[in-house]
Amino acid sequence: MRTVHFWLSLAVAGALLTPLSAQRLYWLGTTGGNSYATGVSNDGLTVVGEANGNAVVWDRAANTIITVYNGSSAMSGCDATGAIAVGLVNPGYYSYQTPFMWTRQAGFQWLPPHPEFGWCADITPSGAYAVGKARSPSGNNLPALWDLTRNPPVLLTYAVGVGMYHGEAYSISDDGRTIVAFGHGSGWGYRGVVFRLKPDFTVDWWSYLMPISGHYGCVPREISEDGSVAVGNSGNIWGGSYYPAMWRAANNWAPELLANLGGNAGEAWDIRGGIIIGFSTTPSGERRAVRWRLGTATTQVEDLNQTYAALLTGGSVLRSANAFSANGRYIVGWGYNAATGRNEAFLLDTQGCASENGDVDANGCVDDADLLAVLFNFGNSGSTLGREDTNCDGIVDDADLLTVLFNFGSGC
Repeated sequence: MRTVHFWLSLAVAGALLTPLSAQRLYWLGTTGGNSYATGVSNDGLTVVGEANGNAVVWDRAANTIITVYNGSSAMSGCDATGAIAVGLVNPGYYSYQTPFMWTRQAGFQWLPPHPEFGWCADITPSGAYAVGKARSPSGNNLPALWDLTRNPPVLLTYAVGVGMYHGEAYSISDDGRTIVAFGHGSGWGYRGVVFRLKPDFTVDWWSYLMPISGHYGCVPREISEDGSVAVGNSGNIWGGSYYPAMWRAANNWAPELLANLGGNAGEAWDIRGGIIIGFSTTPSGERRAVRWRLGTATTQVEDLNQTYAALLTGGSVLRSANAFSANGRYIVGWGYNAATGRNEAFLLDTQGCASENGDVDANGCVDDADLLAVLFNFGNSGSTLGREDTNCDGIVDDADLLTVLFNFGSGC
């Protein structure tokens, strides 16, 4: 204990105590122009999206931005490990869109029906399946599923609903069997469809997802991990007002309007663990990143700019929360970075501090091993530090040493 007292006296004499920050916000930068993030791995070290009009991967471990395709393109999402991602070429030119995948092992790869029309919108956490839209054998552009476990990947398309002749799939459940789509068919249009696949990938059942009463149409953007809740928008995204909405199996897939910030535009982009994220505009038209909790989503909305105000400096604003990591810890999207004066991709770590009261090695006992871990990393800084950075301020210093010393012996 004399050693502990010695280090404690040194630390108290030289340290400036700082309050613990439970979360972190990272502006991810760009290769030029604006940037937007659409997917993130479970460890937060791989983020995918678009920068300066090109599909990119932010490799945070290597502190690099990988340009996946040098030309008009965008990434749509990645698996839980960050090893596989999907996207599309020419996102702003409908007739020329084509789907692709990227892997850390092999890099860029076209997906069928290249060179025919198609695009990818989502990928399962396992990386086994992706969904989107593609030219079907009938010549119609329909909701599509890619089996990425096959070499080469296999494409399947689905005409779901009565006489569907045009449609697009936006999301797939974790097990690769429940899909949400938008489309048009014989006598219907501008509405969503949710459908379930059998083990042989034929359709088991389907249900329309209708807009809110009085609304022109709706688009479901995401399905929950278990396939029981869809989220998206209801209204008129094609030229009018539109609002965040959800559809639940427990409510017979009836449309439900989510709470909003009072403006005339909003989307629910993702759902994970009963938490929904997206954006909503204020009465003045300002776009803000927001979050809902499933049980109170129709009555309460949370402005992430208020929740994480301490992380935003100089007038920076979070504009849209686009996607969760599969474990729900990280949120990615885009906002205004006041430091660079541009719209930029962000990564929000909603947990931040991984170290629990100085137990750096997470063995339940704060002891010499935890003390040594901090000392051996003393002075290190950056955005990829481990549990040694106990207060999540981006540097291992006296404050982290104090955290261990003040809790020394706990749980032993």
